[in-house]
Amino acid sequence: MDDGPTELGTPHFPADGSAVAPPPGDPPLPTDAAPAPAKDESVSESAQVIAKAVRYLKAKRGGDLAAIILAGSAVRDAMTSHSDVDLLALVLGSDNGHELVRILSRIVEIRYLGVSEAEEQVNASRRLPIILRKARVLYELEAAGSQLLQKAHARFRQGPPSSTIHEKIRLRATALHWLGKAEDQQAEPAIARHLLSIFFDEAMSAFYQLRGLWPASPVEHLRFISQRDHVMGDLLQQAFMATDLSDQLARARRIADYLFKDIPAPARID
Repeated sequence: MDDGPTELGTPHFPADGSAVAPPPGDPPLPTDAAPAPAKDESVSESAQVIAKAVRYLKAKRGGDLAAIILAGSAVRDAMTSHSDVDLLALVLGSDNGHELVRILSRIVEIRYLGVSEAEEQVNASRRLPIILRKARVLYELEAAGSQLLQKAHARFRQGPPSSTIHEKIRLRATALHWLGKAEDQQAEPAIARHLLSIFFDEAMSAFYQLRGLWPASPVEHLRFISQRDHVMGDLLQQAFMATDLSDQLARARRIADYLFKDIPAPARID
């Protein structure tokens, strides 16, 4: 989804740009080849895409469809020419699948979740309450979608789940693992910079968890972190602006020392 990586996942889309074919017996996917409705200039392309997607889901899932929820940039009226349309389909029973379809010029990502599974994820997830906080119900039976959004809003107000000491140690170990690999590959700058980018992602993710904050969207990471921790923000800014690899690595090491200064290393067993 547009708000980052999340528990909603990112399934693979074929390299040739074709839509993911449904299993035998499913209704045909909406395509550009389908007869176009009479043009209404008051209806935007995204609205047409969403309407077609809702019809597709109703036809495909039939009686076990409990709700369709729109999330991401389409809800915020912030879609660009490259934005996907993100839908969460709540179903009766158990499901945890993904599907990508193409409607007009848009890719529609659909995440299927059982109603009870969605409620469990809202309570435990660090991303789903953020995604659903500004989501909108497009279709529902017996208020299944509205109830889930209410629970997501309540969970968001409570703050993210607190991390145990073992989770904090894991965050430290994971970030230092990628930093160490980057330092080991200094003779191969392209590889080292790639590994270093993974370290920065892990460090920013750890920042949110260690500070007990909901993560911001990827494009807001630096601004958000700088507002809440000037030292961390300055260290990240300096690391991103550095052009020399050895300088980047040195600044990354300072970030790790600052961020994990109160987190112990894993227990040593000799």
